[in-house]
Amino acid sequence: MPILLTTIVLSGLGFGLVLPSMPFVAENLGASPALATFIMGLYAWGQFIATSLWGRLSDRFGRKPILVITNGGVALAYLLMAFAPNVWVLAAGRALSGLMGGLAPAMAYVADVTPPERRAQGLGWVGAAMSLGFVIGPAFGGVLGGADAASASLLVPGLSAAAVAVATTMATIVFLPESLPPERRLGAARGDDGADVADGLHGLLRRPLMLRLLLLGFAVYVAMAMFETIFPFWTRARFDWGPREVGLTFTYLAVVVGLMQGFVVGRLAPVVGEGRLASAGLASYAAGLLVMTQASGWQWLMLGVTLSAGGGGTFLTAMTSFVSRLAGPQERGLVLGTYQSASWAGRSVGPALSGSLFKSVGIDSPLLLGALIMLPCIGMLVAIMARSRRMAGGETEWDTRD
Repeated sequence: MPILLTTIVLSGLGFGLVLPSMPFVAENLGASPALATFIMGLYAWGQFIATSLWGRLSDRFGRKPILVITNGGVALAYLLMAFAPNVWVLAAGRALSGLMGGLAPAMAYVADVTPPERRAQGLGWVGAAMSLGFVIGPAFGGVLGGADAASASLLVPGLSAAAVAVATTMATIVFLPESLPPERRLGAARGDDGADVADGLHGLLRRPLMLRLLLLGFAVYVAMAMFETIFPFWTRARFDWGPREVGLTFTYLAVVVGLMQGFVVGRLAPVVGEGRLASAGLASYAAGLLVMTQASGWQWLMLGVTLSAGGGGTFLTAMTSFVSRLAGPQERGLVLGTYQSASWAGRSVGPALSGSLFKSVGIDSPLLLGALIMLPCIGMLVAIMARSRRMAGGETEWDTRD
């Protein structure tokens, strides 16, 4: 577990290095704010396409080899971004980084090695490790990426991120033990139940509770992505910020998320319940967005960021723990990967939507719509948890009866 957490810290570090400068670099290469946010969203499109596949392949071949492949692919993606001569190469690198993202196998690894009663805490540590990487990465990326929007560059941040990804790959190969022994994996070419990746996914989508969870994950992450991708442009319009200020703010945001995931959610989940924690997280996120739209200075802005970051970290950890408990060991990678894919689908829609609203409606409109989306999501979450409790007495929570 400590070795996995170390590799996740390095992954978050690499991701965070390129984050503060990327929207400004895209704009400097000729992209409009709408196109720049779309390019930012290509990471999420890649995750949406590949996350379930990586999760299912990790069920078949083990977690370690899939993590090695994905980390190596991410290194190549960062090199493309570092040397991008035009907006299309930058977009290709961003999309490849999403396609090679291996978070679902990492979460499945944690679920393999932790008992159900400690899973929320274990998954919280995964989130905290990723957040620790985000703490370090944006701070350095903001400094290395240029003094202001006009001088933004991805050359040094991209090369640094590629070096970190190579180090992560080597650490995984040398130090990380496999968590899923051969006897607990799927069969040679097809699953033990006769299902390959496509069949396993089809069966999963026939489960009513899973469909509700996927819809919830999609909607929540549309709202979250709208805020995250428009934030550099929004702060420039409101406060004339550049990569350095954005990087430091993302660093602070990651600190808050990491504290919630690593030290708060795991302790509260057995007492309060995952459903109540997740609902409170959504309410806090929406409140933070509303505070930011009314911010007249950086102090109020940081209050809004604190509320949204804390709420996001709470929701992510509580819901991932809940979803992981619904899966057996031979389908855990698929279940977590499918839920993450729905979340990434939301993250792929949110950026383009926020860029369009920012330009055509007003600079605060993406944040306001994000807060509005959270309200029905809270009601949906309450209904999902109620249904889960009713089904708990049946044969399985995955019963296909509606």
